[in-house]
Amino acid sequence: MKIYCAPMEGLTLFPFRQVHHACFGGVSKYYTPFLVANQTLHFKKKEIREILPENNRGLEVVPQVLTNKAEEFLWAVKAIQEYGYREINLNLGCPSPTVVTRGGGAAMLADPDRLDRFFEEIFEQMEAHPEEYPAQISVKTRTGMDEHMPEQLIRVFNRYPFCELIIHPRRRLDQYHGAPDLDVFETMMKESRAPVCYNGDINTAEDYRKLTERFPDLQAVMIGRGLIRDPMLAERIVRMTGAGAWGAEGQSKEISDTVPEAFAGSEKSRLWSYQQELCHRYGEAITGERDVVAKMKEVWGFMADLFPDHKKGLKQIRKAKTYEQYEAGVKMIMKSEAD
Repeated sequence: MKIYCAPMEGLTLFPFRQVHHACFGGVSKYYTPFLVANQTLHFKKKEIREILPENNRGLEVVPQVLTNKAEEFLWAVKAIQEYGYREINLNLGCPSPTVVTRGGGAAMLADPDRLDRFFEEIFEQMEAHPEEYPAQISVKTRTGMDEHMPEQLIRVFNRYPFCELIIHPRRRLDQYHGAPDLDVFETMMKESRAPVCYNGDINTAEDYRKLTERFPDLQAVMIGRGLIRDPMLAERIVRMTGAGAWGAEGQSKEISDTVPEAFAGSEKSRLWSYQQELCHRYGEAITGERDVVAKMKEVWGFMADLFPDHKKGLKQIRKAKTYEQYEAGVKMIMKSEAD
């Protein structure tokens, strides 16, 4: 079983990928937050930084593209291939109103016939000019816009040679509320010609165990919010089941040398080192102290639940505007765990 790190806009940027891979094991593949292909036929500088080989050294990374026009997707494939990537993922799952109102992400699922024409144009060009398009294409999808449409969508997907189909069994209407519909996922998985990866609400190793008990033939899972909430989750799954890719040998020796003595060698010490190094790497990549602190506030909004007595420290982190104020909140959380 392979474990993938899902793209999360604004969080799973290249500093996160670098630090997570260095600190923890278990993840086979990381996906970039989506790169927007539009009529300008240019990626923004911050998007280019996500796919620069030097920012992803030692990692298996898949760039994800967001567009609703075949010609823009084909341009993006060519542009990304120049950086050496041989798999490119199409986003058909983003539920964000700003994306959906422009016809992208999950909005593409509302009209399977239009989606079919979109893919037909793409693969006609790719098959006619294989030397220009050596990359494989995977898709990350939801199961419908306002209603589940498993049969209609899988018929479309099965017409084309996708290397993988990543299914998040929620409608766009659901956003991230309610439970993923495993019956709908089962329908699509059974009928899919492409290998299938499951995505959605894997927050603990027990969630993983229950999922794979129901779907023992599943080849891969993708985890997003669960890995931000618990950065060690993929590693916990590997230890419990022997699944995934173990990355301990590749762990960086550079990861923080300021670990409180109370956590030396412990799980908490590794989490301390992780958040310290993540803050440092975000600081190298992002201009402005407040912007970096804001990013770390978002991380701790997920991760604080790992620490039972986190309320005072998290309150301090949320009020922080400087590194000093932020670190005071983190130390408060860590001290509460040591007491």
